[in-house]
Amino acid sequence: MSKPTFQIVTTDDRVYTEGASEEFTFDDLGGDEPCLESYEHDGDYLQLHYSGGYRQLLPEHRIKYIAYLDQD
Repeated sequence: MSKPTFQIVTTDDRVYTEGASEEFTFDDLGGDEPCLESYEHDGDYLQLHYSGGYRQLLPEHRIKYIAYLDQD
């Protein structure tokens, strides 16, 4: 994967970086550790999209900031 284009930091200082695997595993679901690919705002949540079709919802009030590299 190329250089990450975004990073999400929560109020409890957890960091979600594009292309990075999440700390938890999906062994119980029968898959590999997926990599973060993108995100979108979904109502009161930020929906994180991972490889393999996995999704994770973060409450919007827990987002400290989102830093991204504008590639235009």
